[in-house]
Amino acid sequence: MRNERGYAMLAVVAGIGVMAAVAAGAAAATAARLDTLEAETSAARLGAAADAGVEIALANLTRPGLAARWAIDGRTYSASFRAVPIAIRIEDEAGKIMLNRIDGENIGWLMSALGLPPAQVEALRDSFDDWLDQDDEPRQFGAEGETYRPRGYAARNGPPQSVEELGDIAGFTPALVERVARIATVDVNGKAFDKRYADPLAIAVMNDGDRNGVDVIERRREIAGQRPALAINDPEDWRGRVVTIIATARGPGGAQAQRRVVAEITGNPRQPYVLRWGA
Repeated sequence: MRNERGYAMLAVVAGIGVMAAVAAGAAAATAARLDTLEAETSAARLGAAADAGVEIALANLTRPGLAARWAIDGRTYSASFRAVPIAIRIEDEAGKIMLNRIDGENIGWLMSALGLPPAQVEALRDSFDDWLDQDDEPRQFGAEGETYRPRGYAARNGPPQSVEELGDIAGFTPALVERVARIATVDVNGKAFDKRYADPLAIAVMNDGDRNGVDVIERRREIAGQRPALAINDPEDWRGRVVTIIATARGPGGAQAQRRVVAEITGNPRQPYVLRWGA
């Protein structure tokens, strides 16, 4: 009888252990689901704030009073949406390096300014020129058909049609394209390069590499706040202007969500802007 009672007690203890293990597993699973739900909720909250940042920028770019409109020279504005802080930057596309209007020499100046070593600069310069020209003869450090055929495509034999296309050109890594994308674009509505709101580096590249020109120095002074930046006071100057809006919502622990949108200001009160693309 004592042995039977002992076995029964062991069975009860074992049963309690199993139940405790099951309960612990269920609690862990519930905690994991809650963590996932919290992360998804936080991501959705940040995404909504970033979307709101784009809308805030568009509203401030299309105000009836020109003097009240936000600047398009790349300065950062601060806003918030439901207590989420948002950093908003607006860039004038006409003030960026126009990749379809430059050649390898300009690319060489840009790469040098970005701090790349001379050998890499030479390779990128020649590869860019080979991408543009009509022949299939590579320059000394360049690349033509034999480089691209294994990749399944050929050199364009013309200017790039997007900033992302740089990634197809030999030597242009994704990281390098990302650096260039901050100050580069392609032809905007057939408009000329506009240095008034451009990055000083973009001005230098479009001015044949002169990094100490008067217009470059003046633009640096504007950015440093040493002289007032020019405002757009002519309504016609706004019409057809294309800008990039970058809205970044930031949460605790370094979490963030970003929206990048390209919009054209129409000057039409009924439809003040048209979105070209966004992500």
